[in-house]
Amino acid sequence: MALRPLLLPFLMSMAFVSAACCFANSISTSFPSVFAFGASMIDSGQNSVAMPLRSGAEFYPYGLDYFGKPVGRWSNGRTFFDLITEDIGYGLLDPYLKSINGNFTYGVNFASSGSTATNTSASGDKSGGLFCLLVQVDQFKEFQTSTLSIQQEHAASFYVGHQAKLKMAEHFSESIYFFEAGSNDYSIYGFTTDDYDTSASVNTTIAYMKIAFEALYTVGARIFIVMNVVPLGCAPGILADNRGNGTYDAYGCRADFNDLADLHNNRLAELLEDLRADYPEAQWILFDAHSIYMDAVRNPSNYGVKYPLQACCGAGGPYNCRTEVSCADNPKYVNGTYLQWTTCDDPSLYIVWDTIHPVESFGYYLAQGVLTGSHLTPSFDILEAVQSIKTAVSSSDKAYQGEQ
Repeated sequence: MALRPLLLPFLMSMAFVSAACCFANSISTSFPSVFAFGASMIDSGQNSVAMPLRSGAEFYPYGLDYFGKPVGRWSNGRTFFDLITEDIGYGLLDPYLKSINGNFTYGVNFASSGSTATNTSASGDKSGGLFCLLVQVDQFKEFQTSTLSIQQEHAASFYVGHQAKLKMAEHFSESIYFFEAGSNDYSIYGFTTDDYDTSASVNTTIAYMKIAFEALYTVGARIFIVMNVVPLGCAPGILADNRGNGTYDAYGCRADFNDLADLHNNRLAELLEDLRADYPEAQWILFDAHSIYMDAVRNPSNYGVKYPLQACCGAGGPYNCRTEVSCADNPKYVNGTYLQWTTCDDPSLYIVWDTIHPVESFGYYLAQGVLTGSHLTPSFDILEAVQSIKTAVSSSDKAYQGEQ
C-alpha cells in the first residue's frame, strides 16, 4: 500500500525525534567522526530500518558471504565504505535511524538506497529513494542539534555545559563527511524520454549537491570527500536496459550512459574547484571511483576479474541481469519463460554483485583508492588525518584537565 504524501513526512519526522533521543549522547569526541551521505553503494541499512522487508537487500542471498545473512547492504558482504571505516579502526557505522542498540561512537551513516541528489520522494510499497540528499542533510542537522543540546543539558553547571558544547561543535568541524551521490539521478532517470537533456539533468544534479555541501559547511563541516559517478554504461543493470540510443564503446559498455557519467564527473570536479575558491577553510576532496571501475573493465585480470560486465547474482541473459527479476526477487514467468535468479560460484571473478553494486572483493579496490589516497584529489591521507586529530584532541583534553 502506498503511503499518503502527507503521512510520509510525519513518519520521517517522528523517526528523527525518536532516533535523536536514543543516540545523541553516544558520539565520542576522542577521535573525528565519519558521517556518510549517499545511496545504496554505501547504505548500511537505513532503508531497511525505515521500511522493513521492502528492500531487496533484506533478503537472501544478500550479505551471506560475510555476515551470513542479509543486513540491508546491497552486496554479498561488506560495502567498500565498510572496508574504509574498518581499516581506520572504526568498524561498521550504523544507519541514522537505528535507534535500537545503535552505536554512533565513531559516526553515523545517513545513506539511503535509491536516493538521488535532486529532490525526489518514495512511492508505492518499496523502500527505494526514501531520503534524497537534502533530506539526509536535514537528518544530520537534527542529529547535530540534539547532540549539542544534550552536551549542555546534562552538564553539572552552565560553564561546564557551555565548554562541552563548544568542544562538540569543534568535533563536528574536525570530522569527515563522505558522499556517494548522483548515480541514481542518471541510472534511474537517465534517457527515460526521447527528449532527455543530459546537460540540464547534470546541471540540476550538481546544483543540488552544491546546496547540500554549502548547508553542511554552514553548520561546521570542513572535510568533504566526494565520490564521483562510476561508469554507468558498464553496469549490468544499465547494459540490460533498453533506454538510450544503444551505442557501445570498444569495451562493450553503453556509450551514452558513460558519456552522461563523464559529463557529471567533469561538472563535479569544476564544482569542487569553485568551492575551494569560495570556502578555502574547508578541504574539498574528490574521490575518483570512476577510474578504478573503468580500469577494471579495461584490465580485468589486474583485479582478478573474469566477467567485468556480468552480474554475479541475476536471472540470466548476456549480463546475467534481467530487469524483470532482480537478485533476491521472487521468480516469475515472463513471456512464457520462467525467470529465477541464481548466484555465481565465485563472486571475486566479478565487479558487480547484482545490477550496479560492487561485490565485496572489488569493493576492496575502491576502498584502497581512499585509504591509500591514490584516487583522492587533492592529496589527502585519511589515516594520518584521523590520527593527527586524535593526538590533538588528546593533548587538548590533558591541558583542559590540568586547568581544573
